[in-house]
Formats: sequence, C-alpha cells, structure tokens
Amino acid sequence: MPEIVMKDIAKYFGKVKAADGIDLHIKSGEYVAVLGPSGCGKTTLVKILSGIWEPTRGDCFIDGKKVTGIPTFERDLGYIFQNIALFPHMTVWQNANYAPIVKDLEPEEGQRITQENLQLVNMLKRKGFKPFEISGGEMQKVGIARALCSGSKLLILDEPLSALDARVRLDLRYEIKRLVKRKGLTAIHVTHDQEEAMSTSDRIVLMRAGKIVEVDTPENLYNHPKNLFTANFIGEANFIEASVLKCSDGKCTAEARNRQYLEFLNPHEKFKPGDGIVIMVRPENLSISHKEKKHSLEGRILNKIFMGSFMRYRIKLATDDFVLVEVPEADDKTFNIGDKVNVKFRPNKLLIYPQPRGGLTEVLSLE
Repeated sequence: MPEIVMKDIAKYFGKVKAADGIDLHIKSGEYVAVLGPSGCGKTTLVKILSGIWEPTRGDCFIDGKKVTGIPTFERDLGYIFQNIALFPHMTVWQNANYAPIVKDLEPEEGQRITQENLQLVNMLKRKGFKPFEISGGEMQKVGIARALCSGSKLLILDEPLSALDARVRLDLRYEIKRLVKRKGLTAIHVTHDQEEAMSTSDRIVLMRAGKIVEVDTPENLYNHPKNLFTANFIGEANFIEASVLKCSDGKCTAEARNRQYLEFLNPHEKFKPGDGIVIMVRPENLSISHKEKKHSLEGRILNKIFMGSFMRYRIKLATDDFVLVEVPEADDKTFNIGDKVNVKFRPNKLLIYPQPRGGLTEVLSLE
C-alpha cells in the first residue's frame, strides 16, 4: 500500500493559481477525501499526482520514489473518472480485462483477475453486456473493476459519483470504500459533496482557492473545526459576531448586537475582555422554547421545514442574526411561523473564533 507525499506543489495557468504551495502526506492504506467548492484545486491536485499535469513547482513521491516528470502509465495507479469512461464497443468483461491485456499478463492470469474483480463489484453476471445496455451505476462499477484489474495499490477517484442518481450514489459510496479496504488500497477520492466525504473517508483534505485549509478526520472537522471556513463548509453552522465583555473562572460573557448577551467557556483564557469574536453553533445544538430560559436569546420563527426525523426552523434573533435550529420530530412542540420563541445556546456547545480581519463574509466565501 503506497504512501503519498506532495511537497510545495503549485500549478499556475497564467495568473490563475490552481494549486499554490500544497504540502500533503497520505499514509499507507488511508482513504482520503479531497473536498472543497468548485474551482478550489481538487482535481488539479490529483491530476498532478497521477501525472496528467506536471506541477509548475514542487514534487510528488509515491512510496518514497519521486514521480515528478514520470508519465502516468509508469506511476502504477488506478484512475476512476467523473465521466464514466468505458469503451463503448467493448463488453463489460472486455472493459475490465483491458488492463491485464495492456500489462501483457498471461491470458489465464488476466482472466482470473478480471473474474475476481467483476465478482467483487457484482457485475460478473453482466459480463457480456455493453455499456449502453447497463445503468450508470453499473457502468461506474465496471470502471472500478477495470481500475482494480490494473493491480495498482493506489486508487484515484475523481468525482466518481457525481453523474449518478442520488440513491445510486448513496449505495455506491459505501461499496467503493468496502472494496478499497478489502483490497488494502490507498485511495484519494475527490468530491464536492461533503456528505460523501464525511461518510467514506478516514481523513478529509479541505481545499479553498488552490490551498489546503485543513486536514483532519471527519469527526474533528465537524465537531472541532480549527477555522471559520471549515466550520461553514463542513455541515451547517450558525454564526454570531460579538465582543467579549468580561471573563472569570474559565467563562466569558459576550455582547452581541442590540445588547444581547451570551456566555461561553474559556478554559485556556484564550479570549480577554475587548476581543472581537465569532460564535459558531451547529443547528442541532440549539433548542427553542416558548419560556424564557438561561443562556437564551429571543427570536421569531420565519420559516419551518419538515425534514423527516427533525423539524428545521429559521429564526431571526434579537441580535438581528438569522439562525437555523433543528428540533427532533419527537420533541417538536408544534412551533409555528411568526411565533416568538427563546433560542437556547448551551455554553459547552459553542465554538469561539477570533474576529477575522477581512470580515466574516470574506472568510466564509467559497471563492
């Protein structure tokens, strides 16, 4: 299982910096998702790693071997494309068997590998079908089998599910991870779908504007994001700008607009009176009530949406901020649009960030 190292990778197209100073280490056997908004440099990163593009600056290493300048076919990797790239005139079997033939394996060995991998993706029974005779999900399964038939231990998946229907994507994302782990591969999965990244990867590489913003496990990126962009991009988040009013005994009181006050934990005395801050809280960590409660702000319900297992409310607070609140369907007390409510902010569920110099809107921007 190969280990991947990218050092100071940059790729410029004129004045456009598609990748700029990327340093990345992917461990042997990891399933890593590269996530970010459109145009952030995700595909540029994997095209450089795979040898499709050469970097303007920097080097790539696969298992300690420098591969910069080495053509794609010598890098021993399998590539699964966004646009399902099967040979239309070939059958399912012939498409999957293509890699063993190109690698000049003995016919018996090639047939054994092809049969094994088509069986892994549950497509052996359709081995005589041509691409136009099977569904999009089945075509992508054949693409996966073809990549596995190459015998490569490094698998690159470039938006492999984006062209498929929602239900097919859901089923296939788990199938891909199962195959990767079963075969003991190192996988790099490019996606703009945060749910896809969260549910499949061991770690997520979050990118923005050609740079890596943060790398961590899905759990840490969701529960303990280190910066505001991550907090906003991974999952849903509410933000309230405020200033620290006073601090004591590991707690601080913050003043938001219109003289509204919230308390938050400050165990390492990171924040001091006078500091400008941004308070972040996930919708599921808020609750609403018709009664006034401690650590709550008044608000009015602007909208409500039934989401199946929970009800989502959009509320305008007395601070003039808008927040989303998710209430489990079983706990919903039938709050209505227009109702005045109290939104409870639990101090231990709030994440606090320094006020960004460029302003909150600039930091949260996807560009």
